[in-house]
Amino acid sequence: MADVKIGAYICKGCGLGERLDCDELATIAKRDGKAQAVQQHDFLCSAEGVKMIQDDIDNEDVNRVVIGACSRRSKTEAFNFQNVTISRANLREGVIWIRPDEDDMKETTQEMAADYIRMGCAEAKFSTPPASEQEKGSNNTLLVVGGGISGMTAAIEASKTGYPVHLVEKTGELGGAAAKMWKDVPMHTPYTDPVDTVVATMAAAIEADAQITVHLNATVTKTSGAPGRFSADISTESGSTTTENFGAIIQASGATPYDANQLPELGYGKSKDVVDRMELEQLAIAANGGPIKRPSDGKEVKKVTFVQCAGQRSDKEGHLNYCSGDCCLTSIKQAMYFKDQNPDIETEILFDDLRTPGAPGEDFYRSGQDKMVAFRKGKVSEVTTAGSNLVVKFKDLILDMDMEEEADLVVLATGMVANSGVDIDEVPQNEPGEWEVSVDSILNLNYRQGKDLPHLKYGFNDSHFICFPYETRRTGIYTCGPVRRPMDTQQAIEDATGATLKAIQEI
Repeated sequence: MADVKIGAYICKGCGLGERLDCDELATIAKRDGKAQAVQQHDFLCSAEGVKMIQDDIDNEDVNRVVIGACSRRSKTEAFNFQNVTISRANLREGVIWIRPDEDDMKETTQEMAADYIRMGCAEAKFSTPPASEQEKGSNNTLLVVGGGISGMTAAIEASKTGYPVHLVEKTGELGGAAAKMWKDVPMHTPYTDPVDTVVATMAAAIEADAQITVHLNATVTKTSGAPGRFSADISTESGSTTTENFGAIIQASGATPYDANQLPELGYGKSKDVVDRMELEQLAIAANGGPIKRPSDGKEVKKVTFVQCAGQRSDKEGHLNYCSGDCCLTSIKQAMYFKDQNPDIETEILFDDLRTPGAPGEDFYRSGQDKMVAFRKGKVSEVTTAGSNLVVKFKDLILDMDMEEEADLVVLATGMVANSGVDIDEVPQNEPGEWEVSVDSILNLNYRQGKDLPHLKYGFNDSHFICFPYETRRTGIYTCGPVRRPMDTQQAIEDATGATLKAIQEI
């Protein structure tokens, strides 16, 4: 280890030279602080002042720098010297700005400044210079697991800041759930009509980016190591496995649709004309802008009913206790599929509470009203068949009456379930690191605590979403998108951007 050599540098700018005896402070630094190099400058943060300090670092072997000037929150870019310890003696905000500029206060003001210099030198003496990247053995490559909207966003944003990325997607294409949608909720004004998804644009950007390596039909079969020094085995369906090193990991594994088979009372599984929201997207893709047809007989839909909160916001066993956040906006969007193709199609949304968060919110809802989408406050109890049609039984919450209405097609606004892998708090442990599980692991962590990240309530991965957003209870691993909490496309993009900023700070 190199010998400690302290350099103390005192600034006379910003009124410091007028209020303080800088010559005396230089003497204090040399006599009491044991600084071997002491210099003063009229403006230490200027190019000349910074060069003066850098010259001492390069030519005089100074490895502990004490800067007697402004707050350590100021001029951080100017005083950014590599491979040395930097101590800031706050003479401006901490001394002259808080002390009265009066003759009878000069002595105590000078004593206070002298103490700051002594403390700065003491801090520098007992500090250790930061290790170089080579000494730390850290890696600046980022691993993103999941190729949906949030995963693609994380990869693109990390690449923009100069970090190489490996993007792992278990299917044969990027896009996740958004790739299976006909249209999306608008993310920019005027928030009136469904828009094309951003999947194609993002996928093209990733394909053209030399810093992003994409692994399709691939999974992470083993993750080991620690922050800055992770190692991951990436295996493909063809049987090949590559081992790569990473500085940080972002899990963007998304969510899976709630299993509508658990809703037989709403007719799912009993009639082909009762579909969930993802199945309606497939019908819309098949229609390609034309009339959406019933799955049972191929006839055009004349009346469609959307059932909100299907299997959600319910304490019933097998149902989701929480709101998935994007279902109401999605139903409005899908109702517009019908109205935009044929304004005469009867389109009704039955809801207990209508929730339209985010920027599109109220404007998109009003646009649905303008297109004559009927919004009706009602709680659906049952969906049955009557000949070739469906009968929706519900309680009108405004009229406080039980009602029945026929429909050609019923769409269940089912929620999203976090694709968070193994719940390590519930599965049995056989031996350290080995688990009997019924779900696929996402990260396959080679940790004694288990193969995946600890789950919060309802299976989402996070740490503390207010105090420590994007962080998990495994340092160096971050989550974003619907695996962290229910969210729509716009929120997933913003979420992934935030997680990426946290991850690159780690590396």
